[in-house]
Amino acid sequence: MIKTAISFRVPEKLWNDFKVQTDDLFLSRAPFLDYMIQGELEHLREDLAGRRLSLRAKRHISGRLKRMGATSKNIEVDVRTADALRSAIAEHNLVRDAFMCRLIIFLRSIDSLLDFLDIPREVNAAQIRRGLCAMPASPLRAMEAIEADPLYYIRNQVRDQYGCGIYSVALPRKLDWAACHLDDAEIPDTRAYRRKQKEDHERQKEDHELLQSLDLHEPASKPTASNTGKGSR
Repeated sequence: MIKTAISFRVPEKLWNDFKVQTDDLFLSRAPFLDYMIQGELEHLREDLAGRRLSLRAKRHISGRLKRMGATSKNIEVDVRTADALRSAIAEHNLVRDAFMCRLIIFLRSIDSLLDFLDIPREVNAAQIRRGLCAMPASPLRAMEAIEADPLYYIRNQVRDQYGCGIYSVALPRKLDWAACHLDDAEIPDTRAYRRKQKEDHERQKEDHELLQSLDLHEPASKPTASNTGKGSR
């Protein structure tokens, strides 16, 4: 197996927290990330099918990552992994650092992320009955089941609730530095953003006018049983 080095930038706290978890689990980070990248690129392509980041969106994501004080990390991966990653980056004009950050964010899936996405923190019997795979009782087999697709549970929950994958689901705007895709309408100072802001303002104005109109026609008193019951005509 031929190895090659790849580099990416990641906020120091995110990396340190990931490092602590992987150390506690006796995981070797480089081989683990190599394996995860190999498996996730297929899902990334599926999530972003037909979409490419615009230059403005790419600059916005990179700029947000720079503000986070991201530092460069290097790992050795299979040369085939590096080639496949390079191909996906080119196909969707991705910020490679953002993809790696998002992958690590979802691998950690801290409680606040799960709560934001309205995903239960634990798999229960009801979810298993709805089609999620049950976990083997054997410890080593349980590890093997997770190893086959570590993001299986999160991915299926996101798809069920939002109809998209983890690489396209909307996260808090403060996490734009970990975005794999943003439309220009979401990027400040773009024409599409200003047009969307104008449309949203007009829609809010129409909604406000409608509510005012409804208030004008609101009955002076609440309906009572005498005029709303079975005998009313």
